[in-house]
Amino acid sequence: MSLKLSVNLSRWTTAIHRCRCPNKDILPIRRHRHAAPEAKHGNPYPYPTHRNPTPHQLFHLPKNASKSDIKARYYDLVRIYHPDKAIDSVPPEVAHTRFQAITAAYDVLRGKIPPDADATYAKASDLEARHRTTAAYRAARQRRQELYSSGAVDDSRKDKIIVAGVVLTIFIVIAHTATTRREALAEAMARSRSMSANAQRTNSQRQRIEEERLSLDAPTNKQEHISPES
Repeated sequence: MSLKLSVNLSRWTTAIHRCRCPNKDILPIRRHRHAAPEAKHGNPYPYPTHRNPTPHQLFHLPKNASKSDIKARYYDLVRIYHPDKAIDSVPPEVAHTRFQAITAAYDVLRGKIPPDADATYAKASDLEARHRTTAAYRAARQRRQELYSSGAVDDSRKDKIIVAGVVLTIFIVIAHTATTRREALAEAMARSRSMSANAQRTNSQRQRIEEERLSLDAPTNKQEHISPES
């Protein structure tokens, strides 16, 4: 009886062990099946988020990668990060800087330029970090989303404002010119009147002086006429 119980206990232990072992083998398979769609549908070569990434980090390649691997990976990155194919969540200036960094890193990896000759890939990460953390980037992104959600922008109002500004400017220039001309004419007339008044005053003074001189000469002439008769 005890022998039979020990045999049954051994069988149960073996069965339990067999039931547990397949689960350990299946678990990594299930995890792999769940991770595969993410690599399939997402970006297989995400852009580094830390500052100053190396060219190998940008290309997601080891340091001993061959030239053929570098060239193939460059074509893959161009298809993903070209500014014309960038996703909407990335600002145009960031997409352009990323593409420049990838091109500079490719030149470094293939030995066209020395590693320290161009730090464009480092500048790209700094620009991306600044755009991600600054309030200006968030505000610009919100305005862009509001613009896209509201549809096309009507520029007719802006055109009307521009035309009104031009017309108002022309009117102000014409009014200023007319005012300046009127002031100049008034000043010329005042100067002419002043000159005329001065001329009249001068003539009056001359006439008065002449009359006084004639009045003084009259008695002398009378005395000259009387003296010979006497």
